[in-house]
Amino acid sequence: MKSSKKAIWFRTISPLIFLVIFIQGSAQLRTPLEESQFTELTQHGPMMDYLQELSSKNKEISIEIIGKSVQGREIPVLFITGSSRFGSQRAEKPVVMVFCQQHGNEPSGKEAALIVARDLVKEKSYILKNIDLILIPMVNPDGGEVLQRRNANNMDLNRNHVLLSEPEVQALHKVYKKWMPEVTLDIHEYNSISRRWIEKGMVKDADEMLGGATNLNVDSELIAFSRNVLMPQIGTFIKEKGFRYSRYIVGGPPSEHTRVRHSTTNINDGRQSFGIYNNLSFIIIEGKRFPDPRQNIEYRTRGQITALLSFLETMSQNHREIIEFVGEAQKELLLENIGAEHLSYIQMDYFPDSLNPTFRFPVFDLYRWKHTEVDLERYEPLVKIKRSVTKPVAYLFSSGEKELIDLLERHEIEMFSLKKDSQLNVELYRIRHITDGLDEEKAKKEVDVYKWTENRLIEAGSILVLLNQNASNLIPLLLEPQSSYGIVAERSMLQYCFDEYLEEGREYPILRLSEPISMELVARRKIFTEMSNAR
Repeated sequence: MKSSKKAIWFRTISPLIFLVIFIQGSAQLRTPLEESQFTELTQHGPMMDYLQELSSKNKEISIEIIGKSVQGREIPVLFITGSSRFGSQRAEKPVVMVFCQQHGNEPSGKEAALIVARDLVKEKSYILKNIDLILIPMVNPDGGEVLQRRNANNMDLNRNHVLLSEPEVQALHKVYKKWMPEVTLDIHEYNSISRRWIEKGMVKDADEMLGGATNLNVDSELIAFSRNVLMPQIGTFIKEKGFRYSRYIVGGPPSEHTRVRHSTTNINDGRQSFGIYNNLSFIIIEGKRFPDPRQNIEYRTRGQITALLSFLETMSQNHREIIEFVGEAQKELLLENIGAEHLSYIQMDYFPDSLNPTFRFPVFDLYRWKHTEVDLERYEPLVKIKRSVTKPVAYLFSSGEKELIDLLERHEIEMFSLKKDSQLNVELYRIRHITDGLDEEKAKKEVDVYKWTENRLIEAGSILVLLNQNASNLIPLLLEPQSSYGIVAERSMLQYCFDEYLEEGREYPILRLSEPISMELVARRKIFTEMSNAR
């Protein structure tokens, strides 16, 4: 009789009340954005509360604090794994590192990451069978609190990956160096509305854009695998979910005067600065960011969720190939990269491709008020080398170059001191001329040098930087005087930080050692007595 009454009760109860009871009984943790029904962006404090609760309720997720912002806000990182311990199966499972909101006024990546972190250990747990995930939802909490692009020091964090002057970027690089992930992804948003495009009667209409490494110092097989295999798969997944996808571009609109290229080759951003270590490095740029970063946040977040899950699923499906390609490429960095066949490409640019003179791109036509596609003219997709140098065995400079030493230490580049005075054959540069120029439509210094070799007494204590380390690709790009990517080309705000190195007529203070030699070296914290050509 009781069961009969219960059945009658279920038949007569209001369907709406039953739905509420059912949802409450199976309720899962909701992000602050979801709690507000997509009306309020997630601030730092509520984000931290959500992440702590998420971690406490799911054994697959652990949380650490990797640093603090300029104003003292904590920068959290999530380690998400389907294994018994994070990173315990590196031979089979690549580590993927995803980081969001370097720019404080680009919040949708963070909002998506908070939702994806939860869903990965629920209905999307199959992805974690083949990858481990490092997830940093908010790199720039100070900028995020006030929805400004830069951090509290008024620095653009995504232009700070060479100088590493900001605590937020330093924290990001520390977690990267600790784990050396096989794959990295930097999530951003882009301005879809600009005056130049509106004057042409259109706005950019890609919901999601994806780009990979373009600097040619990155292993060529990695670039090809990324561009020809992984990116098309990700794009297909995104389009199948109903979002408009494109390979990432800058430039335009359709005009014979404004070229279109696939972002930058510079290593001062989050994508190239990690890709230069021969990993698979990507950037997702989400469309439809408006002057008010809160506008249309639900649609933008759902686009980012789709793109991020598509990315992670593609990495999971290709995990074996990723381990193989990245493993081989990173082994090359530890070889003795000297001689004419081992070059560092210190200047490059984009050039046209006669086989692909235009680029088809999704736009919203303001005159016909509809989604469509246009062919962008002056399309320059080919990256070509403008200047290269042979890689030396090592670079040498005085122990008095404290600012340079500090910068290399921030990059965790291995350095040694000469234990004794040494008579060495070294290559030297003298600065001849400096002229104003352009590099990827931005002002730069064109440096003309004179190079010669001489036998010189190098004092004990001088700093030696060997190239057979995992920063082998990076070191020449930082230290060569003519490098478009180096310390003398980088600016903090409007000031060139190593401007004094480029005085006309002055000897460049960083020397090159082109031949292996025998010497005693003193490393930080321990003494090496091995010969430099045997390391």
